[in-house]
Amino acid sequence: MMPARRLQAALRPDQPPPPAATLVALAQALRDEGMTQAALYRLFQAEHARSDLDEPRLEALAGTMDLIWGGGWAKGHALFEQELSQERLDSE
Repeated sequence: MMPARRLQAALRPDQPPPPAATLVALAQALRDEGMTQAALYRLFQAEHARSDLDEPRLEALAGTMDLIWGGGWAKGHALFEQELSQERLDSE
């Protein structure tokens, strides 16, 4: 299944809001399958921008995006060794 479909399935409105651990596990799986940090961040960012998501789903997405980005927000739990920068995000 395509990454976007996998993320959308985890966020389906007919399911209870996903715990953050579910989205983190999906992000880890996509990373392990070869998705770059920038691509993974953009995928989660696109879903976060949807207007039809409720607050618990938006919060779970935002928390996972912090772990994908890395740096201070990730508090030792970053999914990648290097912190993402806006410059890298824009160039990839």
